[in-house]
Amino acid sequence: MSENQDRNLIFDAYTYGIEPGGLRSKGDINAIICYAVAKSKVKLTKKNICDAMAEGGIANYFEVTEAFSRLLRDKIITEDENGYLSAPIKSEKLIEMVEKDLPLTIREKSVKIAMKLAEKEIFIKENKVDLVKTENGYDITMHITDKGVDFMVLKLNAPTEEQAILIKDKFVENPVKIYNNLIDSLFFE
Repeated sequence: MSENQDRNLIFDAYTYGIEPGGLRSKGDINAIICYAVAKSKVKLTKKNICDAMAEGGIANYFEVTEAFSRLLRDKIITEDENGYLSAPIKSEKLIEMVEKDLPLTIREKSVKIAMKLAEKEIFIKENKVDLVKTENGYDITMHITDKGVDFMVLKLNAPTEEQAILIKDKFVENPVKIYNNLIDSLFFE
């Protein structure tokens, strides 16, 4: 087999949408998914990982969804009733293999983006934001909840819909940070 034919076997995944240094092998995509599931400090869903791979330019979205089909079918990773993923097999060997074969930047980037998206998804589920059009613009009411109970409600007014949406997006990105900054300002400065 010629070197060119061998190279085509290694790079067998679609590359549309990936950045330079992204994953071009189905095997590498399978491995990075398992790695992200095993190394994440938060619970991840298929959507979190698919979005992270596409957003980060790490792997083609369709290749990632196809990889999930294989990994779930073969029970290399599992999905619980809430859609959260886990790696039931001994993942130490897999992690060791991935750490040897895939660049550190790809490994770190995939886990970091997936965790960020998972946290945002949790924040959106747990913390409610209401936008109401008024005579003076838009009222934004942000609820920070714990176990279904509001422990802080913050209401702001924005003159335009674009500003209201920006405030909403910033809030759901990390309501804990906003809460901590407010509490620090009230009590410690």
